[in-house]
Amino acid sequence: MAKGKTERTGGKPDAVDQVLIDLAADILSEYFFDPDHEDGYRASLAAFRGGNQTVMELAEMTIDLDAGECELSIDALRTATAFRVSIAHPKFAATIEGLWDFDQEELRKPKIVSRTGSAKAIMAGCDAIFEAIEEMELDGEELEDLLGAVDDESEHPRIGDDPREPPAATALDRSRVMAIAKKLAHDLDAGPKAEDAGWLEDMPQVLPVITDLLIAETASTGKHRKENLIAAYQDLLAQQLEFVRYRQDAGWDWAIRMLSDYQQRLIALGEAKTIPQADWFAMASAMTHARVPVSEDVKVALANAGFTLEDIEPTDDMVGMLRGFLDQMAGMVSSSAEVIEGLKSSAAMMPGDLRSFLATEMALSPHQVLRDAVPLMLLDADPAVRRNAALALEQSAHPETLSPEALRRAITVRNWLPPADRPALDAAIRKARLAGVEIGSWPAPGAVQEFHATMIDGSGAQSLLAVDRAGKRGVFAGLLLRHGEGIADAWGDADVPRREINTMLREAKLQSTFVQVGKSYLDTMAQHAIGTAVEAGTAPPEGLLSFAELAGGADWKDRRLDIAEETERLWQGLAPEARTAEGVAAAFARGLEWMEDDRIILSWFEDGPNVRDALAGFARTDRTGMMAAVLNQILPATRGEWAERFALMAMWCEGAVDPQYRERAADLIPVAHALTGDVPISEIPVMRVIAEQTLMAVITGAW
Repeated sequence: MAKGKTERTGGKPDAVDQVLIDLAADILSEYFFDPDHEDGYRASLAAFRGGNQTVMELAEMTIDLDAGECELSIDALRTATAFRVSIAHPKFAATIEGLWDFDQEELRKPKIVSRTGSAKAIMAGCDAIFEAIEEMELDGEELEDLLGAVDDESEHPRIGDDPREPPAATALDRSRVMAIAKKLAHDLDAGPKAEDAGWLEDMPQVLPVITDLLIAETASTGKHRKENLIAAYQDLLAQQLEFVRYRQDAGWDWAIRMLSDYQQRLIALGEAKTIPQADWFAMASAMTHARVPVSEDVKVALANAGFTLEDIEPTDDMVGMLRGFLDQMAGMVSSSAEVIEGLKSSAAMMPGDLRSFLATEMALSPHQVLRDAVPLMLLDADPAVRRNAALALEQSAHPETLSPEALRRAITVRNWLPPADRPALDAAIRKARLAGVEIGSWPAPGAVQEFHATMIDGSGAQSLLAVDRAGKRGVFAGLLLRHGEGIADAWGDADVPRREINTMLREAKLQSTFVQVGKSYLDTMAQHAIGTAVEAGTAPPEGLLSFAELAGGADWKDRRLDIAEETERLWQGLAPEARTAEGVAAAFARGLEWMEDDRIILSWFEDGPNVRDALAGFARTDRTGMMAAVLNQILPATRGEWAERFALMAMWCEGAVDPQYRERAADLIPVAHALTGDVPISEIPVMRVIAEQTLMAVITGAW
């Protein structure tokens, strides 16, 4: 039966009202998503309010639905933020008014002015309109136009303009983040386009914006919840956290504050429980994926904010709860690596004491898959957890509880740990051997493996890949080294379809200069990185064990190279004429020619607050004075690091399969030799290029 017109100017909205209000908010959000619409409205607002009109028409549109044509319209009212949304559906009609919050994208103080039609017709019709609006979101060409307009209008903040910290994000920046997220939501696997990723990396200050937008999206429920858009914002959040973490690693105080603010906000959000717990956990896990360091105090606070016994309550006590959790995990995983991966997802919220407790519980567990994961915990970032994992292994050092594979892994890992961590593990290994535990055999690597390595970029980063694509399925594994620090990341998969391997290898080569190298080069670089970490008192990530098993790293130990000795070996290996002054000058010139043609040299510069401070007293037009400061103060302070990079790059060329790259070793060795000696930096041509790029990074580089 048809309904008559109903006036709805007060009272608590019923379920049908709430759906209409949500739809009106969605319509306003879509309309004002385009910054031109908001700018146009604001530009005409003064004339409208100064005239005699009580309503200003903003937009009208027609949507074709299965039920027929549906007319939507938006009108501005006299109050600056007051709007009316009218809906004329074939089976119902409604008018909604409210105050639009442009910053938070919320419809405040909404009211249903009128509605006609049955509740069933309104609910069904609103669902159809929601779906139609979703499908009508900007197509690829329109979105490109919007992004282009935003990019044209916004200047990236430059370090040279304000050397202290990046400015706060603007409304235009917020619009661009929204545009990137909406585009990403249509194809989550594709990731942001190169220009979008570059903009995000230059704009660390949009981290709070991404956080705000993600929190706002998680507030939607039921059919109005846009899972793909939430996932897109989660992806952007993890990426932006990593971009800011890069700045923290470089020593920027503002980056440290920004990450601390994010953690404190997360704690407050968890305590308030205003968003779904799964979304909150994903926001916390993003810090783990971005490798944001989290203090023990913050981990405790995050754990308290995210977990309560009432939330989980599998048993009446904490020990029972955790044992129940481990039992559930054991039934869900198929390997020890999956166990650690599952724990890593909550690493940002798991204090060291809790991880130590879990190591003991896993070592004594009736599930072998959990017991076999304990050797991987020997590579925890916290030395206390590493030592407690060793004590846990000692408790289980019997043939019936410690498998040969676990013992083999423990023995391997022993050579990757700082000396202070080894006594407890040595005691566990000795007890296991005396108890009769056999040592498992190492997996045999594929006979047709390929190894690929990039050059070393300006931050000391280098990627290495191990690939086996002889069969229909094979190995794809990787290492990310940070020379001067150790191994930043490691991973490996032995069951990847050959087509995927080929695709990933091709994409990797498009993104960086990968060169096929011999196994000996891989062995040398991996052990040099392990040795670097050991000297620093840190351990490599647990993924190194998987990589080593796939790539044949059974003998890897902490063998850090002596760069001065290695450089001298390389130098003595050159022909006598190449070691003359004329030969060195020729090598400098040849090397500079091909290095300037290689895109990776663009990353060779010094950056960070120390560089900024050293150049802060110079006028931006005093290029001569700034250049002298870079050559005489900044680069000499990092001379040893550049000597290491050039020596290792010379070895990279020597280890290359391609003869073209092997020939280049002779151009790099003299640079490394000059840097390990006392040749002034200003007399080494490629170091002058690095000085020029350092200067330009300060003057024109974006945050």
